[in-house]
Amino acid sequence: MDSAGAENTVFEKTVFVEEISGGMQVDAPFVVDAADLKEKRDGGKYIQLSISDRTSRGACKVWGTPDHMGQIKAFCHAIRIGEVYRIQGYAKVYNGTCEINVNDGIASLSTPLPRDAFDPSLFTYAPVDGDGVRQKLGGMAAKIEDPGILSLVSAVMNNTPGFLDAPAAKRHHHAYIGGLAEHTLETAEIALSLAGTVSRAEMDTDVLLAGALLHDVGKAACFRRQGFSFVALPEYTLVGHTALGAAALMRHSAGVDPSRFAHILHIVMSHHGPHGEVQPRTPEAWTVHFADNAGAFLRGT
Repeated sequence: MDSAGAENTVFEKTVFVEEISGGMQVDAPFVVDAADLKEKRDGGKYIQLSISDRTSRGACKVWGTPDHMGQIKAFCHAIRIGEVYRIQGYAKVYNGTCEINVNDGIASLSTPLPRDAFDPSLFTYAPVDGDGVRQKLGGMAAKIEDPGILSLVSAVMNNTPGFLDAPAAKRHHHAYIGGLAEHTLETAEIALSLAGTVSRAEMDTDVLLAGALLHDVGKAACFRRQGFSFVALPEYTLVGHTALGAAALMRHSAGVDPSRFAHILHIVMSHHGPHGEVQPRTPEAWTVHFADNAGAFLRGT
């Protein structure tokens, strides 16, 4: 059935992302999380999609047919991120990744499926145990002994809209609902473990934990929920999450020893390590950088 008849059709979800393998013919609804216009070797265009459902995320390349060659850009720009589309194509493994390739099925990308055409519970990709992560974050914060630093961490986390729901990135790692909170917890756990492993490092564990728990808090202001997904706001690239995070810390700095607050702020500003504008200059800052990198890399493989 073409997209014009989709309004009166309830689409059954018979194929999930985690089930797709090379050689499969695919005809099923999926969320479109990202749509990027790419250039082929011959100068033509194709669309790279990131798709998902409740089981996982996947990749999809939209090539179209010769009749659509001049319309690829228009198709790409018309796609509404976070909406559910009928994806029709064949799965193929390329460079170790299983991708759906869409040719004739490009017509189904002209219009998303109406919300009454599918069961919405099948399309939210949120692999995080939200309640469990929230409790563990509270447990990590409770390890902070200094009342002023504990108050800072609690105030920032509790007064940052989206902190528990936002993804940690647009793609690559923790790019799903609740990903930011999960990444924050993992970074704090890894950092604390490193501090306990390296003897005679003499780290300030209160400062270390505060920096780890707040290092990416600015990302909560970089995303907006849209449909079943998130989209990055202009602040993501124009301002950057470290600057937004530093601003959040400054709003709640009262009651924290100035020198220790400066150290926590340094960790937030330098957690990108050698690739950031501010270089880590303390053992605590390097530890959070390494912990951040480890969590992001391992979740991105």
